[in-house]
This record gives sequence, structure tokens and C-alpha cells, in this order.
Amino acid sequence: MTSVIGDLELRVIGTAGHVDHGKSTLIKTLTGIDPDRLPEERERGMTIDLGFAHVRLPDGGEVGIVDVPGHQDFIRNMLAGVGSIDAVVLVVASDEGVMPQTREHLAILELLGVERGVVALTKRDLVDDQWAALVADDVRGALRGTPLGSAPVVEVSSTMRTGLDELLGAIARVLGEAPPRRDLDRPRLAIDRAFTMAGFGTVVTGTLIDGSFEVGEEVAVIPGDRVARIRGLQTHRRSIDVARPGSRVAMNLTGVDKADLVRGMVVVRPGTLAPVSVVGVRLRILPGVSGPVAQDEAVKVHVGTAEVMARVTVLEGDEITPGDERWAQLRLAEPAAVAVGDRLVIRRPSPPETLGGGVVADVSGERLRRRADAVALLERRAGPSPEGRLIAVLDTPRTADDAGERAGLGAAERDVALGALRERGAIVALGDALLARDAFEAMAARVERTLAMGHRKAPLRPGVPREEVRTALGLAPKRFAALVALLARAGRVAERGSALALPAHRPELSSEQEARWATARAALAAAPLQPPGVAALATEFGIDRELLAAVVERGDVLVAGDGAFVPEAVARFGEAIVDELSRERAITVARARDLTGSSRKHVLPLLQFLDDHGITRRVGDDRVLVLDPATARSRLAQLTRGKERSP
Repeated sequence: MTSVIGDLELRVIGTAGHVDHGKSTLIKTLTGIDPDRLPEERERGMTIDLGFAHVRLPDGGEVGIVDVPGHQDFIRNMLAGVGSIDAVVLVVASDEGVMPQTREHLAILELLGVERGVVALTKRDLVDDQWAALVADDVRGALRGTPLGSAPVVEVSSTMRTGLDELLGAIARVLGEAPPRRDLDRPRLAIDRAFTMAGFGTVVTGTLIDGSFEVGEEVAVIPGDRVARIRGLQTHRRSIDVARPGSRVAMNLTGVDKADLVRGMVVVRPGTLAPVSVVGVRLRILPGVSGPVAQDEAVKVHVGTAEVMARVTVLEGDEITPGDERWAQLRLAEPAAVAVGDRLVIRRPSPPETLGGGVVADVSGERLRRRADAVALLERRAGPSPEGRLIAVLDTPRTADDAGERAGLGAAERDVALGALRERGAIVALGDALLARDAFEAMAARVERTLAMGHRKAPLRPGVPREEVRTALGLAPKRFAALVALLARAGRVAERGSALALPAHRPELSSEQEARWATARAALAAAPLQPPGVAALATEFGIDRELLAAVVERGDVLVAGDGAFVPEAVARFGEAIVDELSRERAITVARARDLTGSSRKHVLPLLQFLDDHGITRRVGDDRVLVLDPATARSRLAQLTRGKERSP
């Protein structure tokens, strides 16, 4: 979306070029605005910090201009200025031609993805035609093979005011070919200046990208936890209600002091962007640098208007040689507001040297190890299509908002991509999260492996505790519950109370355990309604709780309270109670004891068993039948048939 004031289309261009080649003078001549705003700049006759101006183009459009320094000492400010421009005016003095800073600026422009521009050959009045032609050829040679290889070259003289209309016309044509600014509905304004104005308070300036801001909106300033509100907005000294992507914006903020703000901070909509300390990037190192970028080398990272020290983790090999590209992670010394798709430049701090740069592919913060799957992961996340980038970040469960942000997609673009992925069955919903189908299958296989391992370690257990499986996966409870539900419906896992198992798993007793159980079962069958308790089974027969759980699972015994009963005994007891209640309205504990020949100690848990399974209900000290007798007998038969014998 293009920023508009009335019927004026707003774009931003930047200047680049060697020191003292006439950038600021040209801008002042074109606009009537002196971009050298600092007294030191005027005293030294060079631009130290960023300057700003604006001009009306012949086609009626209006363009903001960022005048950046050309002196080696101030190149970091140049980097802060060109990160979010639509085109560049490369300034080359006709009396000097292409200089070292010219070539370095060209390299930086390419690293930052600036693909459109115009060359202004300044100081034309100082040279004759022959010399001017030689300089023009020199410039075209320097541009060959760069994105500016076909840029128009215009001769100008700020002193004589010649060539200015031609330059503005060339700028208009180049900007007319530029695509509209993306509107991801995730506005970001990288602060390049912060100051106070009498009667207004704190003001910050920058180029707005990825969305719009409006007066009255609450914003956050990151890194940090500062929250402010937009009191006013200006573009090119005009007050506006809404600032749109691509425009140069001055933002009047309330609730934050100028002393708390520095260049490199970013104004965002709360919750839309978080500072990161580790970024994944494919680094391209310039061919002419002094040496390779080594493993763990300290570099300066320039991204947006931020400048931060970092260490390089090379993920392919141990270094990146000049002219080569490799996947790497940059471990930032301080958190920075970085998003997927941002371009960055790295420089060697001493001696100062621009090394290269690249496009941010990952801001997850994961410290990837130096191995092939780490590289493959970054390559997937750097994929060209929105669907591909989403699938790449959905290698772990994420909300739609989180996935879209990590993939560098706006809400609308994200939703279209998610719709296409859902239609293809390429993603799976896990509660509030989404997961790529391949990642889901990998997670399901991991669950199956975890269960198989658990069954081997504890063959008598009915399954592996659910919480143990969840912890192994590192999933939030709701997402884990959704995963289990999907796997259970697909018949890949079985839910057994608080445990999970492979469907085919059955507790397996050794021959010695079978012998012990046979002896214990005979004792239970000998006194079916007055059997030994669970504790006695352990001390007298060696039937510990794990072994008991195994025989319960396969249906050999039922546990009610502290008693262990053979199923046929529970069936006989239940039949007697149902028969009695088919004739009488209620039954007492004493009557149940006398009727079955049991004891109060055993009758109570058996009656509770019938209550728990919806056959009877306690009313005071009595029991009443809940179901009709035929249904009650059917349910009782199901409960006492045993799992091995169940259909």
C-alpha cells in the first residue's frame, strides 16, 4: 500500500556516495531544505548524521529524501538511512569519479536489497565534456553487474542549477516502476532520531514499514517494556491522522521520555513483535574483503536503524570466504527488534570494514547445532512461497498469529496460505495450535516409540502414564490432549485410565508370575465373597501391585475397595442384589450380607462397585435399583466378563 496525503503519492529515496561529492548541496538545491541539521556538520562541511528533506516530483508525486553520510567514520549512520528506501540517488562528483566509498555504498545497497536508483553526476560545471564522458563511462563500469546496472545517469550542477529537472524526472520514472509497499498490518517504525519539542514533548522519526499507525493508538517501544500513545503524526511537515507504509513519519509520543529512547529502537503495535537475540541468516560475504568470516568472529550487525555486536556461528564449515554464501546464526550481544525478511549488514569492527549481509530467515531463537538438518530447517524457512514459509515454521506447534509472524507474513497473506494448506491436508490442528502434517507424523511416531519403550521396560503395566508421555514431548496440556484424541481416533494409541498404550499391548506375565497368580487365584476362588485383601495377596502370595494391575487389566480379577474378587464372584453377588431389588424397593447392607453370605467388610466395597457403575444408587443407608432388572443384568455381565473375553 502506498502512503497518500490527499492526492500525493509518497515515496522515500536515499542518497549515497563518497564524501564531499555534493550530496547535501544537491538536496538543498532540489528541495530548499538544508539536510545538515547539526552545527558540527556545518562546521566540518560534511554530513555526520542523517538529514531529511522532501520534494515535489514533476508527476505531482512527493518524495521524502534521506541524506546519508559519505565519510568512512560515519558509515554506520549511512546504514541506518538506507534500510527502508524505495530507490537511491547515487552521487558521483564529475571532477573525481568513482571513489572507494562509492563502491562500498554500492555493495551496501545491494546487500540491503535496494534495486532501483538514479546516478547524479554532480559538479558538472567543473569539468569539460571529454572528462565528463570519461567519468560517465567509469560510473557505468562500476555499476555493471549490480542491481543499478541500468540506472539512468544524469549530469547536474547545483551551482549552475542545471540538470535538476532531468534528475527529478528520472527519479519519478524509477519510482513509478517500484512495487507498492507491503502492508502486513504489523506496523514498525525504526527510530532514527529522538528529540523533544517545546509544547509537544517527545518526538521520534523514521520510515514506517509493514503497516499503518493512527493518532491516539497505543504503541510499544522495543527493546524494553515502554508503552506510549501517539499524540500526533506528521509526514513532510504536514499533520496527518494515519501514517501508511513507506512514508517518512514524525511521531509525537506521550508516556515516554526522550532520555529512554535511542536509535535502533522500534515503535510497534503491542504484541506484534518481540526482540530476539539469535537470528538465522544466509550470509553473503563480499568478494573484496580482507579475509574470511571465521567461526565465532565478533561483528557489528546493522539491521533497521540498530547497530549491535554479535558472534557468528557458521553452520556450514568453519568460515565463510570472500565471495561465498553460507547459512549462519548471529548471536546478538543485545536483543534487537528483527523480523523474518529483514535485511542486515555485518561489518568488521576493527579495522572497520563492510563484510557482507543477508536476509533474516529465522527469529525463533533456537540455537541450532552445526549439522545438515539445521541448514535444511533454515532453507525451508527461507522458502519463496507464503505456504512454504508457513509449513517451515510449523515444524513445532504454533498459533496462527505466531506462525505468521515468524514466516514474515501479514494477516491476510497468512490466512490465504493457511486456507490452502488446510485444503491440502498439509497441517493439523492441535487445540489452539497448528502443526505441519509431516511434523505431526513425526510427533505421532515419537509417541509410539515412547509407548513401545515403556512397554518393554514395564511389561506388566497397562500403559505409560500420560504425564510422562506429555513431558517427553514438551507439549502444553491442551495441545497434548488434542494430539492423544487424534491418535486414539486413528487407532494408534489406546487410552487406559491415566495411562496410554499401544492398542496391541497386553500385560505379559512370566511363567513364574503365572504360577504365583494361579496359586493366589485359587485362594480367591476358595472364598469368593470373603477373599484375602490386596495387602494379603502381596505378603502371602507375592502378588505386588504391578502384577495385580496386570491381571486386573486382562480381566482375571476385579478390585473393589481393599478386596480382590474373581469376576464370577462379583457376578453372583450382583445377580443376587438385582434379584432382590426386582422384588423389593430397597436393600440394606445387612440384608445384602445375609443374602450373599459375605461380611460387612466385603459387602460395602461390592455395593460401592455397583453404585460406581450405575446399577444401584445409595439412598441414606439403603440401595435402590437405578436400571430396570434386564438392563442391570446386562451391564453386570459386561463388567464381570473380563476384558480378554469382551467382544
